[in-house]
Formats: sequence, structure tokens, C-alpha cells
Amino acid sequence: MSTNDGTMVVTYSSLEQAAGDIDRQSRQLQEDLASIKRMIANVSELWVGEAKSAYDAAQAGWDRDATGIHTALSEISRKVRDAGTAYQAGDKRARANFE
Repeated sequence: MSTNDGTMVVTYSSLEQAAGDIDRQSRQLQEDLASIKRMIANVSELWVGEAKSAYDAAQAGWDRDATGIHTALSEISRKVRDAGTAYQAGDKRARANFE
């Protein structure tokens, strides 16, 4: 999207690609976190007492944070797609000025 001289060039496809990249990274992050959680769950099932309570509280916080990150990435992706649609509409309006 940008060149070495700092100029930003926006194309319809680059905006869609950026949104798709954000979606893919968001899904990958969710998969990675779920994998880590499964690994920890195998060990945490053996914990009892205060250690178990502390882990459960920490895991609940991590889950909330992960959900927040996923929600933010989904919103960013949606806004990038919306920007692409708005950019295309503006481009068509500008073209009409020359017709």
C-alpha cells in the first residue's frame, strides 16, 4: 500500500486484502490461544485449593481480554471493508465529474 517515499496508494483490492489479513490473523490468534488453553487445562485439572482458584480467576481475565482483542480486530476489519466501499463510491463520484 505504501512506497518507499512515504506515499500511500490505496486500491480497492488492497483494502479488501488488508481486511482479509486482519480476519486471518484474528482467527489464528484465537486458534493459538485455544491451543495454549487446552495444554494448560491438562495440568490445571490437577490443581486444587488456592492455586486452582487463582488460575481460574486469571484464566477468566485472559478469556475476557482475548474476547476484547477478537472483537476489536473484527471491528477494524469491518471498518477497513467499509472504507473500501466508501472509497470506491467516492472514486465513482469523482469519475462522474469528468464525464
